[in-house]
Parts: sequence; C-alpha cells; structure tokens
Amino acid sequence: MAHAQTRSVDDNLLELDCDGLARAYLDGRTTPTQVVDALRAAIEIGDTVINAFCHLDWDAAYHAARESEQRYRDGSVLGPLDGVPVSVKDLTDVRGWPTTFGSLSMAHADLAKADAPSVERLRAGGAILFGKTTTTEFGWTIRSDNPLNGLTRNPRDPKRSAGGSSSGAAAHVAAGWGPLALGSDAGGSVRVPGSYCGLVGFKPSFGTIPMPPSSAFTELAHLGVLSRSIKDCRRALSVLADPDPRDAASTFLRVPEHGSLPRPRVGWTLFLGSEVPPAHHVVTAFHSCLEQLRAAGYEVREVDPGVRDCADDMWMTWRYRVLEAFHGWPEERRQKLGASLRQLYAEGEAMSTTQLAIARTRLRRMAIQLGQVFSEVDILLTPTMPDSAPIIDSPDFPEGAENWLKRSGYAYPFNVTGQPALSIPMGICPQGMPLGLQLVGLKYHDEAVLRLGEEIEAMLTPQPRTPR
Repeated sequence: MAHAQTRSVDDNLLELDCDGLARAYLDGRTTPTQVVDALRAAIEIGDTVINAFCHLDWDAAYHAARESEQRYRDGSVLGPLDGVPVSVKDLTDVRGWPTTFGSLSMAHADLAKADAPSVERLRAGGAILFGKTTTTEFGWTIRSDNPLNGLTRNPRDPKRSAGGSSSGAAAHVAAGWGPLALGSDAGGSVRVPGSYCGLVGFKPSFGTIPMPPSSAFTELAHLGVLSRSIKDCRRALSVLADPDPRDAASTFLRVPEHGSLPRPRVGWTLFLGSEVPPAHHVVTAFHSCLEQLRAAGYEVREVDPGVRDCADDMWMTWRYRVLEAFHGWPEERRQKLGASLRQLYAEGEAMSTTQLAIARTRLRRMAIQLGQVFSEVDILLTPTMPDSAPIIDSPDFPEGAENWLKRSGYAYPFNVTGQPALSIPMGICPQGMPLGLQLVGLKYHDEAVLRLGEEIEAMLTPQPRTPR
C-alpha cells in the first residue's frame, strides 16, 4: 500500500504547473529534489518507449535542485522558474553537454564550452536543466526521427509521430515529464509537434528569445516554448525574452504590456501556404472554435490571404540553406549525414541562381500579401496542421527528402514574416488524437496573441464538474 501511495504522490508532483510547483515549494509540501526524483522515475520507465531524450544529466539536475531548495528556505528565489525542470532541444548549447544535432556526423563532438544565451537565462532564473531532447537531424524536417537517436513516438499514441523538429521537447511535456521545454522553429518545428501532441507551442516574434550562433537558417529560425498551458508559456518567456548583444535581432524595442488592450479584429482562413486541404474533422473543430468566439462577442470574419501555395518556393530556399550549412565541410564528413540530408545538399548544389531568385521573389510577394491581411485584422486564426499526427511509416509520414512544407502550409509563412504564432489544442479527432488551432499576430504584438489565446484556451478547456 505504501508503494502505491508513493507512486500516486509522484504522479501528482508531475501534474503541477510552474505556479503549482512554486506554491508547493513555498508551502513546504514538496521540494525540487523530490520533483527531480519523480521526474527521473517516470522517464526511466516511460522513455524506453517514447525516446524523447538524447542526453540526461541527473547529477546536474540534483545539484540545481538542492541550490533551489536552499533559495526557497532563504527567501531568495530567483524568479518564476526557480525549481522548475526545463529541457533543452539538442540544437542549443548547454555547457558541459554534447550538442549532436541528431546526426552521426556530430556523434563525437566536443562538449559545449559555454551556454547559449537562452540557457544562460534559464540558469540565472533557477530552472533545473536535466536533459536534452531529440530533434530531427539538424532540425530539417517535421518527422520525429534521426539517424543518431532513432524514432521519437507520440505519447498520446506511440504508433504515431510526435512531429518535428522539436520532437522530444513536445513528447516529454505531453507525457507529463516536466512542464516546460525549450524548442526551435524555422518552419513550424515548435507548432507542429505542439499540435500533434496536444500542447501549447509558441513561436514568438523573430528575435524575442536570443538565438546565436547564427546559421544558414538564421532569418527563419525562432526559439520557442512548449508547455501545457499559456500561463506556463508566459512564465518561460518572462525569463527567456531579453535582448542579447550576441543576437542583433533580439535588441528590438518590445511592445509594452498594457493593463487592457482593445478587443482585436479577428480573421480566419483555411487556405494558406499549401494546396493540401484540411481534413473534415479539422474543419469541423475549427468552425466550432469560431462559433465559440462569436458567442463570446467577437466579430470574426473570413479573409483571403491570396497565398495559396508557396511550399515549393520555400522548399527551394530550404535546400539552398542546407547547401549553405554544409558546403564548408570536408566531403568525408558530409558523407556521415543521413541519406535524406545528403540528397537535399545535392539538390541544393544542382539548383541554378535563377531558380533561387524566382523562389525568393515569390516568398517576398507572399510576405507582402500577408502584410495586407494584417492591415485588416489583428489576429489571424488557422488550423495549425491539416490533420492529426500521422501513423509512423504510413503514407502521411513524410519519407526521404519529400517536401514536408506542403503539410506545414499554415506554419512556414510566419517564419518568413517573423510574426508571433501560437498553437493551442482545439479538440480531438475521431481517432482520439489532438488537433491544433493557430493564432498569428502583428510582429512584436505577442501579448495580443497570448491574451486571445488565453481566452480561447479557457473556452475550449472542459471545466471541472460542480458537485451536487
């Protein structure tokens, strides 16, 4: 009986959000060390199936937990993430840990000598860094596997993909193994797995979270957060979203929060960025959300972005950026890349400058068309993905070097424009898998996106039943 009771307590600890953890620490109902105990036990049992982590450092986690405990005893808490377990995607450096990018070519890379700026902020805020999460190889696809670490499965249904490229980040938060994960998004890589796993996935405005060192994908890549609620997402951003001179894009003037904001003009579309149509159950769930917004007093109208399908143009530039990323590598090292990534590299080499110029021109035109939409509305609503998480190795699970951007038509346009884009759960499909709703706002108006997201989140979250 005692063992069963202990497991129940551990499970309850892992259900706490960031605020719940802080209150429990302050009240003395639990300690950061006990939370790490529960986290470790759950991961050691469950991750043999899910495979969300490529590196775990429990010694470092316990050390950070003990320091956090002391701060709670002394009344010197560092901030809203003190004592909160947070993971880091394996594209971001953590001092003393390997950064392998999910690639055999980096399997024996030196340990990182310094923290990335985002990781510095997490440490300074008292977060407990305990592991690195799996990513697709160099983050190039929305699949959930890589040549070095294998396949990451969706905890909602292990037969299905967790999505990518922030695969492990979404999988472990959905499994209940910690409330927060740091991910990255250059074409939907936070929002796609967020949608597939039933989470909040936020790609803030470009540069909100500093992201050096620069790479071939710098102009598209955003650091973002995966969480179980917008409230937790906000806590993470309060620590992460600070300027850093190592990332010039992060030094923009933030739009200040106001006590009250005018009710946003809301538009919606089901046609954006790709010719892949949304599934019937996605359309049904989406229109149900719109009706609830109207019932709450919002004027919600359909808009036509005029952006039907630029996925091939984005794919053209994507392959060129792969070429740019690896052209300086010796041939013998490039041969250690996965077959699909080598194929993308070869296709980038074969591309003409005229082809690239045409693709980039079309993407600029797309950005202008989207800008015109946002002169008419403040928030644009779309599904996050055209369907729920695909079954692994099914025809819907992108193979090889297939243009996966066709399946990510709602997501990638806002990497081009740098606008804030939030994915939240909007329902369950007939197969029992989560569906995602995307909210997109004006650049640097992240607060407006989060506020409307919170209202919709409250509408769509089942309320506890009141006892008779």
